[in-house]
Amino acid sequence: MLIGLDFDNTIACYDGVFSSEAKIKGFVQNEWKGTKQDLKLLLNALDDGQIIWQAMQGQVYGPSMHKATLFPGVARFLLRCKLQGHKVFIVSHKTKYGHFDKTKTLLREASLNWMDSKGFFEDSKFAINRKNIFFANTQKEKIEKIKSLNLDVFVDDLEEIFLHHDFPKIKKILFSNSSSNEHNVELCNNWTDIESTSIGEITNGEIKHLINSIYEGPVYDIEKIEGRGNSRIYKASINEKNSLVLKEYPDLLIDPRTRLITEVNALKLVEVLHKTPKVIAFDELQNIALYEWIEGENLSKIEDNYIIQALDFIESLQNLRGKNSWCLASEACLNAKQLFTQINYRFDRLSKVKNKDLHDFLVFTFKPLFIKVWANSERNWPSDNLEKDLPKSMQVFSPSDFGFHNAILKDDGELKFIDFEYFGRDDPVKLIADFIWHPGMELNTLQKIKWLKGAISIFDRDPELYSRFNAAWPLYGLRWSLILLNEFIQDGWQRRVYANRNIKHHHEKKLAGQIIKAKSLCEQIQVANLKCPYV
Repeated sequence: MLIGLDFDNTIACYDGVFSSEAKIKGFVQNEWKGTKQDLKLLLNALDDGQIIWQAMQGQVYGPSMHKATLFPGVARFLLRCKLQGHKVFIVSHKTKYGHFDKTKTLLREASLNWMDSKGFFEDSKFAINRKNIFFANTQKEKIEKIKSLNLDVFVDDLEEIFLHHDFPKIKKILFSNSSSNEHNVELCNNWTDIESTSIGEITNGEIKHLINSIYEGPVYDIEKIEGRGNSRIYKASINEKNSLVLKEYPDLLIDPRTRLITEVNALKLVEVLHKTPKVIAFDELQNIALYEWIEGENLSKIEDNYIIQALDFIESLQNLRGKNSWCLASEACLNAKQLFTQINYRFDRLSKVKNKDLHDFLVFTFKPLFIKVWANSERNWPSDNLEKDLPKSMQVFSPSDFGFHNAILKDDGELKFIDFEYFGRDDPVKLIADFIWHPGMELNTLQKIKWLKGAISIFDRDPELYSRFNAAWPLYGLRWSLILLNEFIQDGWQRRVYANRNIKHHHEKKLAGQIIKAKSLCEQIQVANLKCPYV
């Protein structure tokens, strides 16, 4: 195919550059976070806002162009285009100089230099022909160039390009979070979807190439492993006895959490415990990592011995050095107010979804229970200051998503633990409660008691652990009841589909099942009269 791509805000991402420049010039505080569009709205509200914004554009697209980044997913898209033999053309509406740029930086030259620095023209990377890069002085000139190239598909972030009466009748992909007014435009808000929409699902041959881009040894066979929650997993055979795991993490535009780096660093830290897979190689740009394959099976039945192994692993984690230098775990809860806020945030997001069954659950089941539980937890929290963080000395290393759903049972009965994407510092109460509440665990009452007793003994130097756990236990149950409903929200469902395309056409059935599970957790809290029954 002949594939055409816009450049600015389609390939090149300027969100970080605009934010940085705005902070340097004092337009926003250092703590400000937001996209290019957020900043544009903010600046345009000022006196002379349009002039200020144009001057910012001149700076970002000119002298500061080198600070721009590739949008997540672009690198892999371009690599796959090369592997499949598609010709890539870049057609950009770009003037000679930027607005109010006293340096008179040549915008087109700056863009080409940036592409050069990212490996666009290297045969070993994306192998795009320099002659396939075009800059247009006007929007009309850009559309004329697109027409003349006889492209099969074009990707752009501006719908007005596609709405122009002279735009050719080719496949149009709008890279945007908004809706489209054009009935024959494919709307994609991330490059993973652009990839599947334009060049199809990745093949085993391409997977082998991805592996070989970070691993020099031979790869003989590829097997996709189904059933993982958010990432795509492939088993790669490298000889008769040994295999590796290729993990493709969710597109950062779908989930901005830096799962790859967190997991790689965590596994390197815990490698000394010999209970986790080894890191073989990784590539941030392609958002992939290669790990040791651990031969074994998923746990079908939980035995008491597994509880002991899980406790031993958690205890061993706490003996590792460097805890204070680590970042917080994903969605860490260091005080009561943070836990309340997390639940409230999830509730508010779900409340915006138009679904009657979801609405009825939130309004008639969840909300009344949440009010009751929070009042109870507020009364029983050991600290009068609900916003006071747990001291660092009491924070612990937590995998954050720890449990037997993320464990592999070897033939000799030993457990190995996987998935450390959310690893970091946290309150031990969250670690303990999540293990009990996780819907994929299926522990019996005695096993929950065994876990709770063992975990409390590990962290017994925390004088308020016991009382804090009792106050927090029903809140974590409510939190999990909302986590189960992630599929109702677009990015949550996108992550699931990314990991397993087979569920794409079973959305309604999945949603109905998740509401049943969420109701079940709420019922457990009510039956227990807001008190943990395993204490």
